[in-house]
Amino acid sequence: MTERLNGKRAVITGGGRGIGKAIALAYAKEGAQCVITSRRFEDLEATAAEAPPGTVIPIACDVSDGDSVSAMAAFVHQELGGADIVVNNAGIHAAGRFVDIEPEIYSRLYEVNVVGVVRVSQAFLSGMIERQRGSIVNIASTAGLFESPGQAPYNASKHGTVGLTRCMALELASSGVTCDAICPGFVDTPMLDGFADLVGAESEELRKQLAKRTPMGRILSPDEIANLALYLGSDESSGMTGQTMAISNGMRMS
Repeated sequence: MTERLNGKRAVITGGGRGIGKAIALAYAKEGAQCVITSRRFEDLEATAAEAPPGTVIPIACDVSDGDSVSAMAAFVHQELGGADIVVNNAGIHAAGRFVDIEPEIYSRLYEVNVVGVVRVSQAFLSGMIERQRGSIVNIASTAGLFESPGQAPYNASKHGTVGLTRCMALELASSGVTCDAICPGFVDTPMLDGFADLVGAESEELRKQLAKRTPMGRILSPDEIANLALYLGSDESSGMTGQTMAISNGMRMS
């Protein structure tokens, strides 16, 4: 542990499982005080139990519900005095043929994957701007950079996340607040199991097939995404903003 985030306060949405959990644990080990959110409180409690004592606070929150986000933000401001880092990781997925997917599915994914980023970021930006420092890290996807079959709602929402990131970064640049997006490829998370269910595949077999599609012949671990999020949340990346960084074992190079 090098305490790269010593004294920083972080809010991490979707912090109960997968990428969000890995980021929360990495941040806590590097000295940050973390608030993690999810709709599933039991997952949050499990994450907090793995972190150094007192470093991770779990709060149930639905990023698609404005009142829920407001209540969470009020707690953070009252207990911690605001946030220095916001990691917008909460997200949902959908798959299927374009002609079969109802428009309501698009609305649901957009509400969580894009508008959720807006709600949570806006809840903490005034304090960041006042202090002239802060980091917003949006977890997008390589699906937000390229096309892929059978994932039109997900790709559309993640393209939205990428575009939003760039606009936020441009408008916030003069304030000292940075905003960047991480675009992972295939990551070994519960979302991958959900994808397997959607396409009617066995989870382990799907992982093997996805690994074969990458030049490095494997899928990513959540810790690899957390390492990049750690850099973006630290002062080491203070000169970087508006970037969309693909991490995909060489599957997508841009």
